[in-house]
Amino acid sequence: MQIPLSEIKDIVTIAGVAIGAGSLFVATINARMTSKTNRARHWLDLRTQFAKHDEVHRNLRRPGGKWAGSSPGPVTAEEWAMVEAYMGLFEHCESMLAEKLIDTATFKAIYEYRLKNIVASNAIKTEKLVKRADGWRLFLGLLKRVGIQI
Repeated sequence: MQIPLSEIKDIVTIAGVAIGAGSLFVATINARMTSKTNRARHWLDLRTQFAKHDEVHRNLRRPGGKWAGSSPGPVTAEEWAMVEAYMGLFEHCESMLAEKLIDTATFKAIYEYRLKNIVASNAIKTEKLVKRADGWRLFLGLLKRVGIQI
């Protein structure tokens, strides 16, 4: 018994559609996994960058940080440069949040307390966020994004 050519063409067409659909399904799963992997990589890279500013972070910790609250805060040009670099990293975070490279909920859960510690330092708040607010628009935007008032 010989199968007509039109039936063979139909079978091949159906097989092609099935293979194409399967390929799309696998590609979709792969894209989702890649997206999740990239997201995790962003968070780990960010953690590495914050580790470089551990001295500032420790100085701002409440309670006990030497720059916390109403303490004199940073004094030397080197200390202020360290604070500015730390705050600058947060500005990069604001840019990444705006571009949806990282999500606000996760950022807030991990880093909100650090922002609160910066704002709680009267010296930093006065010198950087009040007197020089024009130079810290991204930082101030980040505070607004996560609901922290100065």
